[in-house]
Amino acid sequence: MPELPGRPEFWNVGYPLWGALNYLTLLVAFGFLAWGLWKRWRIWRLGKPNPDLGPWGPRLWRSLRLGFLDLFGHRRFLKKELYPGLMHFFLFWGATFLVIATTLGAIEFNWHKYISRFTGIEFPTAYARTYTSFLWDILGGGFAALGVGMALVRRYILRPPRLNTVLDDGIVLAFIALLVLTGFLVEGLRWSANPPEKRWMEPLGLLFSLPFRGMETGWQLALHKIFYASHVSLYSGALAYAAIRFSKFTHMVVSPVNAVLRSSRPLGALRPMGDLATLERFGAKDITDFTWKGLLDFDACTNCGRCQDQCPAWASGKPLSPRQLIQSLKAYMEERAPEILSARAQGADPPEPQRRMVQDVVTEEVVWSCTTCRACMEACPVYIEHIDHIVDMRRYLVLEESSLPGTALQALQSMETRGHPWRGTPFTRTDWAKGLGVKTLAEDPDADVLLWVGCTPALEQRSQGIARAAARLLQRAGVRFAILGDEEVCTGDPARRMGNEYLFQILAQQNIQTFQRYGVKTVLTLCPHCFNTLKNEYPQLGWKAEVVHYTTFIASLIQQGKLRPLRPVHTTLAYHDSCYLGRHNGIYDEPRAIARSIPGVRLVEMEPRCRERGFCCGAGGGRMWMEETGQRVNRIRTDHFLATGAETVGVSCPFCLQMLTEGISAKGQAEQRKAKDLLEVLVESVEGNGPPPPAHP
Repeated sequence: MPELPGRPEFWNVGYPLWGALNYLTLLVAFGFLAWGLWKRWRIWRLGKPNPDLGPWGPRLWRSLRLGFLDLFGHRRFLKKELYPGLMHFFLFWGATFLVIATTLGAIEFNWHKYISRFTGIEFPTAYARTYTSFLWDILGGGFAALGVGMALVRRYILRPPRLNTVLDDGIVLAFIALLVLTGFLVEGLRWSANPPEKRWMEPLGLLFSLPFRGMETGWQLALHKIFYASHVSLYSGALAYAAIRFSKFTHMVVSPVNAVLRSSRPLGALRPMGDLATLERFGAKDITDFTWKGLLDFDACTNCGRCQDQCPAWASGKPLSPRQLIQSLKAYMEERAPEILSARAQGADPPEPQRRMVQDVVTEEVVWSCTTCRACMEACPVYIEHIDHIVDMRRYLVLEESSLPGTALQALQSMETRGHPWRGTPFTRTDWAKGLGVKTLAEDPDADVLLWVGCTPALEQRSQGIARAAARLLQRAGVRFAILGDEEVCTGDPARRMGNEYLFQILAQQNIQTFQRYGVKTVLTLCPHCFNTLKNEYPQLGWKAEVVHYTTFIASLIQQGKLRPLRPVHTTLAYHDSCYLGRHNGIYDEPRAIARSIPGVRLVEMEPRCRERGFCCGAGGGRMWMEETGQRVNRIRTDHFLATGAETVGVSCPFCLQMLTEGISAKGQAEQRKAKDLLEVLVESVEGNGPPPPAHP
């Protein structure tokens, strides 16, 4: 049976000796990689059980979709930054095509050599080898070379400040570049000494053969053997380096696994602590207090710095860098794990660490700088869950060390004694509703909708306008609603995000009992933080109902014609995305639909920091009740607004309203620019159409 056309395997290097050595070398290299992963697996197992896995069927289906969009299509890379996205795309697909080509070539050769000769059965790709050679050259070699070139330009010419792993990057790029180079030098020398029948089918082979034209055949054959051995050695060396160093090479294995195992919780939900009475420790003091998936997070991090670029704390000069946080925890995991493993092997308790994870490795100032805005997690290409780790360390500080900023402590004490964080407010929970005819559920238990006012719209003077506008709009639309009034207490969102899980559960259970007593089925919220907590976190405590943020509810009323904004409100409005409405819950279009429905409003965007890449106002994660260090986050966001030239910044969150109002005032623009909630703008347009209908009796 004649040899098949295409790339002849083991040409000139001798078979079966070289073939056996080649496979043996690769076997040893993969053994190194397996050894490295096994060592890491032992460390990951030090973590606590992961409660977020959920059923495997939906997870695998979601991961399959994720693989096509984010792994094969590089959506998450390309969506954030085009140049590095294309660079990774070319590197990934160049390497993938070359590995496929090499693997298929080996299978075809061995299949033909041993099986086809005796059975007459050909490998499916056997007769396509000549034609696929063209694809392997262009898509494999071409893409890989382009990706390496772009990477070298990015790291050593453009040099973005966030890329601080110059040595490791250089080693990894050197391995990739030399693998591609030696691979095509082998092809070029084979091409020069033994040209294929259809020469145009191997364009890179033709190109790499040019330097060897006219060289004596003996030299060509000798060089071919040298470069072949170099290529195999480099491939094996790369795998060994990945195993020993656990470098960026290894993320090609760990990162996809991390993405598949990412939390199945709603985006805005924190991981629950469970029954506090059964816990030996509250929060994360040591690496064993994280879940094993959390420890996997640390190894999945590629140190790319995309999270840092999006972080409002870092942008405002605070010490929190999400990238450095994860890298510091990874280094501490590598430092601490041998001590714990050694102690457990001897049946003893682990010794106290020489360095404390919280305080020495990650300072308290770093832990308290986070606004929990989720920008880091949205930017991360490998789905690291930074917020869980930060809140776990806050839980340890608050519940075990009683260590937290003084103003945060005052807010928590107010929540515990008064049911809200606004210490010193002169208002009651119903003062905002005077003269509006708004009823409580005690007065109208058959109301269709519970309007959850929230602490800030009820008790903070500037934000009370949001509650009044909401009530007037609902009355005009004919919605039968009621409030809880004095029976409403804080959802517990600030307490939970500041680390006081105990207080959160007390407040949540109190609200749940109230909901159950009235048989509440639909809750309409004004605050995205209340919305997120009621919708995504109360189900962790056994309560679930329809929870809707007002932007979705009001946009639907407008679409149904129950609210008709007819009076023009002449203003240019830049919409600011609330983190807890946008990134945490994916609501971007409904607020903009409300703004576009108002005659006279011209909607503009705060490009590029809008929608998924929106910039935090600085109030989330309990930061509303903490003193700022460095530049104030809300003033950076105010600069984004002022740069648009818009007259009004539209918000859909009472925290954002306060923060941007302060920012505008601090910039000396209070006479020319205004911060308004969308409800306040909408009610101006709707109430120009005559008096509202009478409220429900």
